[in-house]
Amino acid sequence: MRVELLRPEARLLIVGGLSASAALALCLIDPAAALTGWLGAAVAFAAIPAGALCLMAMMRLIPGAWGESLRLTCEAGTLLALPALALFLPVMLGVRAIYPWMAHRPETAFQAFWLDPWFYALRTLLWFLMLWGAARAIRARRRTRAVAAATLVAFPLLGSLVAVDWLMSLDLHLASSAFGLQCLILSVTLAFAALLLFRIGAGARPYRLGVLGALLLTLLLLWAYIQFLTFFILWSPGLPDGAYWYGRRAGGWDVAEWAFGLLGGLPLLLLLLAKVRKSPRLLARLCIAVLAGKLIEFAWLALPGQGPVGLIGFALASLGLGSGAAAGLSIALRRRVCARRPT
Repeated sequence: MRVELLRPEARLLIVGGLSASAALALCLIDPAAALTGWLGAAVAFAAIPAGALCLMAMMRLIPGAWGESLRLTCEAGTLLALPALALFLPVMLGVRAIYPWMAHRPETAFQAFWLDPWFYALRTLLWFLMLWGAARAIRARRRTRAVAAATLVAFPLLGSLVAVDWLMSLDLHLASSAFGLQCLILSVTLAFAALLLFRIGAGARPYRLGVLGALLLTLLLLWAYIQFLTFFILWSPGLPDGAYWYGRRAGGWDVAEWAFGLLGGLPLLLLLLAKVRKSPRLLARLCIAVLAGKLIEFAWLALPGQGPVGLIGFALASLGLGSGAAAGLSIALRRRVCARRPT
């Protein structure tokens, strides 16, 4: 089905292409820092189709007003799975520059197998193919309840695995059983905020907006709990590896911690007010704040030690991929609307 580009979408794609090209051009200066910055932005982009699939699977098993309001928007979000895979090509090609474990000789046969760059790329490929295949089956209404149930079982297991591959393995000292869950709730919260913001700006006021605001509040509560749980597990026992990981985020990164804490905590408190949850204007502003906070948090996870090039690369890549995500969601949503219309 052919969908014509609208002028705002074309402009977003141009801005996105130029910004992404500038981010990759920084590889000429410092490949490791530039590609790590790209990785952080690519993981944030990949959160949209992953979170959209999780939400869409929940809609099939937990029907309600919230699902009817966001169904088409979530279906559009899942269509970004293959573009997200394409954005990981620079990461898979530059894996030797990004990850410190590539410079260490494996100590066991399992390490030699698991840490092979080709197997890393295969695991990444399988994750996105799972997202694409499950979302396609649910959109096509093929055994949706069975597929949705299997998706919600596989999602935390496989999602935790790729979170370890993509982000936790950036630091050889870190070993945390809660890290994957931390990244998953971060990704789903970012995705929900992006999809809700897009739905509010797409046209008519969503049905039962207060329910959607309450769901955003629930996700922020889960995010705050998991953040505290991870900190408690790593820091409070005084384990040297956990202390080292948090110690790398001291200094200038303290500002980032305050930023994403406030950009998540203040919306959480404001969403306790029913008036805020039911206001499209206020809810849209809170979604923007949540999105900004989650992007900063992804930078906080990925970029310590990468210097100015990593930060600039992340900022340019985030602008480029964010513009591409906005254009892609708009195009995908019109495709889903057209597919639903009777012919």
